[in-house]
Amino acid sequence: MRATQITGDTTLAEVRGFRRTADELGLSVSCCAPPGVTVDEEGLKRVEQSISIVRTLCCDTLKVWVKDMDWLRQACYLVRPHGLTLIAQIHTGGPFETINSCLETLSQLGRENFGLQYDPANLFEAQQDYGEEAVKRLGPHIRQLSVQSERLARPDEPDVWEYEGRRYRRCPLDDPGGLDYASVFRGLRAVGFDGHVTLNEPKPMSMETGAFAKQMHDELRRWL
Repeated sequence: MRATQITGDTTLAEVRGFRRTADELGLSVSCCAPPGVTVDEEGLKRVEQSISIVRTLCCDTLKVWVKDMDWLRQACYLVRPHGLTLIAQIHTGGPFETINSCLETLSQLGRENFGLQYDPANLFEAQQDYGEEAVKRLGPHIRQLSVQSERLARPDEPDVWEYEGRRYRRCPLDDPGGLDYASVFRGLRAVGFDGHVTLNEPKPMSMETGAFAKQMHDELRRWL
């Protein structure tokens, strides 16, 4: 759950309501992003305050967007007695941008309750290998998979963004120019991955939400 879904003003009673709704729908909560996290003592207090929320959601993972190693070590220490894990998403522009930088950062952190949300799309933007062999290199550090599909784009296409001199745009999972998720899942099977697979795809304006969710579910199932 994002920090926009559970904010600093969300009460524990409201969180219990979220959990009841999730139970009715047969859903689990893959991770929770603590709201208002800053790289200081106040940010660590925010993490500590989020523990009861995470446990109420029957979730065991907090997702943070922090680059400071000392802060991350302290946050891991705070949540460890509660059986919780911290994860960071592989993303451009930080210590988790490439496979090598991920391995170096994980070694520096030295915390067993810290892992990665594997994001092939961001590795693709960083012009890194993201498939089977890359997955095998990170192995047990991968706690979750974030699925989002994109491809290289022409300058005249709509909704294009640029990173490091190359242009990209979102695309369906089955787009011929999209990412090779079959290779990603081969790697995940090889390392014994059994974590959450989350879908981060923009819904087409022309498609009803339920139909879109079913289509994405069916496409992902063929790789599982």
